[in-house]
Amino acid sequence: MRRAKHVMEAVLCCVILLIIHRSSESIQVIGGSRTVVQGEDVDLFCSLLETDEELEQITWQKRTLEEPDNHNFLLIYPTGLTDFISSNGLDGRVQFLGNPKENIGSIRITAARLLDEGTFTCVFSVFPSGAYSIEIPLTVQVPPVVSVTVDVPPVVGENEVFLATCLAAGAKPQAEVRWNTDAFGSLVRTVTNSIQHANGTTTVVSHLLGVPTRAANQQQVQCVVNQSALATERTLAYTIDIHYPPQTVNITLSEASQATVFLCVADSNPKAIYTWTRYLCCLLGSTCHYISDCCCCCWTHMVPVEKRKMSLEFIHGRSTVRGTITG
Repeated sequence: MRRAKHVMEAVLCCVILLIIHRSSESIQVIGGSRTVVQGEDVDLFCSLLETDEELEQITWQKRTLEEPDNHNFLLIYPTGLTDFISSNGLDGRVQFLGNPKENIGSIRITAARLLDEGTFTCVFSVFPSGAYSIEIPLTVQVPPVVSVTVDVPPVVGENEVFLATCLAAGAKPQAEVRWNTDAFGSLVRTVTNSIQHANGTTTVVSHLLGVPTRAANQQQVQCVVNQSALATERTLAYTIDIHYPPQTVNITLSEASQATVFLCVADSNPKAIYTWTRYLCCLLGSTCHYISDCCCCCWTHMVPVEKRKMSLEFIHGRSTVRGTITG
């Protein structure tokens, strides 16, 4: 009789264990990978399904490339109370969104940072079957800082130089950079390089090369940047700035004023600095028996050139205006 009783107890235990085993096989935790743009909020969803067992605790863990082992940072109790046991770089930026009564353990990370990237693990501990978990990879994208500039303004010449440089800095993933150069056609080309940073971001440097000519000065180009963290592509317009010294200078009599006003005009980039001086000229020649007043227009320019001077002679009693360039 006792033997039969022991047999029945053993069979009953096996049945119970079998039921628990089959029940545990159907229990699962659901969730999924997430991607967020740096500075934005992100929700990490996890939920335990197919069980009526008693929830003991929900645990959140995190690991990164720098710290490959899982570290607990948040405990959630059946009452809904939470306990942050380790900041793990998340202190003050984690909110519990779930409901323990419904076996939902979701959290929100506010103002995501690049260092938040890693693998999060949501662990449900239930009685009697044990712990069930799911890994939730989090990817943090960083939009590029875009700028267009030139290190040294090009000077008119015959050799190819950098006309402009477009930077898409500190992006994750790497940005795509292209140029719109309709004004130049095939007269320019691009050279693009990338710089990998230790934090996983990339800077793309794209140079626009061409021969600097006066005709190219003030022409418009555009740098266009595409990257998954940008809501729309970024387009930055840039005006090509080519420096050249004055080549010709004109001195003219202004017709807009009743007074005698002479204009000294030189085409250059940047604009030349003009200086008018008045001095006593030498005798004009054997046919001239008087000394005339002379006026001189001089200019300076940041592009190194030979010193140049425009002399203008005013001959008393005559309408003649003579201009000469010396250098």
